[in-house]
Amino acid sequence: MRTIKILLISLFVFSATNYIAAQSNEISNEIISALDEGNASNINSFLGANVELVIGAKNDVFSKQQASGIINDFFRSNKVSSFQVLHKGNKDNANFAIGTLKTSSGNYRVYVLTRKQGAIPLIQQLRIESSNE
Repeated sequence: MRTIKILLISLFVFSATNYIAAQSNEISNEIISALDEGNASNINSFLGANVELVIGAKNDVFSKQQASGIINDFFRSNKVSSFQVLHKGNKDNANFAIGTLKTSSGNYRVYVLTRKQGAIPLIQQLRIESSNE
């Protein structure tokens, strides 16, 4: 009986530890909030040194400074009303989120990919593409 209790407690602790670890490997809540608010400066603070960016006709790998300008222009032209996460996932040290960005000029499908650089998740890829919704 004692062995079964120890086994069950061990199983519970192991499951809880894996659940907590999985939760910490998601896209940062600060990034999600920045998208929901249309806050370009907060998004820009999470950009990596180089970012693969797809926004409108812009589709390339840009330096952080170039990407910041493109993101600022997008949010200046498209007033955000909300961002809804549709799916999140992770693998190794990479995390992603897919969602719908609702703006004054229409809806956009957003894909954001981050990788941890030390303890800080940095955006490696950001796609904001027009949606048919």
